[in-house]
Amino acid sequence: MSDVPVSEPDAFFASWRAARLARTDLKPMGAAGLMQASLVWRHWLAFCTVHSVAWDAARSLDVARFCQSIGPRSSLKKTSPVTRRRYWRVLRDLYDHALVGGLVAVNPAEGAQPPATERVPSLALPLPMWTALHEGLYEHFPGGDDFKARRNRLALLLMMRAALTVREIIGLTLASAQPCADSVESTGGPGPLYLLRVRKAGGGHERELLLDLPTSRALHAWLEVRPVGLPDLHPGSRLVVGDRIGRAIAPNGLYNICQAHLARCLKAKGLLPEQAPHTVLDPGLLAHMGPNTLRNTCIAAWFNAGVPLQEIQRRCGFKDASVMSRLGAHLVSPFPL
Repeated sequence: MSDVPVSEPDAFFASWRAARLARTDLKPMGAAGLMQASLVWRHWLAFCTVHSVAWDAARSLDVARFCQSIGPRSSLKKTSPVTRRRYWRVLRDLYDHALVGGLVAVNPAEGAQPPATERVPSLALPLPMWTALHEGLYEHFPGGDDFKARRNRLALLLMMRAALTVREIIGLTLASAQPCADSVESTGGPGPLYLLRVRKAGGGHERELLLDLPTSRALHAWLEVRPVGLPDLHPGSRLVVGDRIGRAIAPNGLYNICQAHLARCLKAKGLLPEQAPHTVLDPGLLAHMGPNTLRNTCIAAWFNAGVPLQEIQRRCGFKDASVMSRLGAHLVSPFPL
């Protein structure tokens, strides 16, 4: 057994770490979370050293100054309120452990909570506009059924009916899409239903999505023209490409596809703000609507249709379904917080 006093900073952090890993009443903390906590602790100890403050004698004012001093990762950016609150939460948890162990009389973080971040509601489309976008998938595509039209239609359907993110679409490979056995006859038309294996951007577990009939047909149609002029047809090749020679499609390329489709469909239905002054769409929001808006509307539609919350969480790869609470204005019943 170590004879290092637990009040020694490194020994204290090790004690907190062991206690945190042993707790079953809290969400498990993985390696990334522990590494972040260690980083915050080291920064806090450096701050205490510079300001001649003993960590176990710190006051709320010291914690507040520390949170305010946190610099951005880039000189071109500002430190976000989310980052300040993340650092503060780590210190609050560490000092709660110190309080339980009798190392401090009060938790200095309790009186130093940074201002709450405004929770901005997520954008989603009202039903008339959502309907117009679906109808326009086959009515308003320049080129109708050529290489680009099939690619763009598939990309839109993956956002609108499978709720994929931009990064997830870019990360799909030919091996990600697998036809379901014995499903050709059930579709009542060309092509089978497809199973799509999606890995969340930035890593994480792979999830499987059974694509619905419209999306499966769009995928099948795309695969018929995808090989044109493309020599790289190994399973690791990108599924959705930017051009006929197989270059990757960029995030802003997918945003432009969304913006163009929105403009065409809303104009055709007379739903643009200048065409319908009393539309529920704020004219200033139209330029901000893109892939996330389509994904959000899809998720809200699932919820409103009665899809169980756990299933929506699985389809979207959410670790915590509470992220959907930002869609509150678009849900027919309150989100179960």
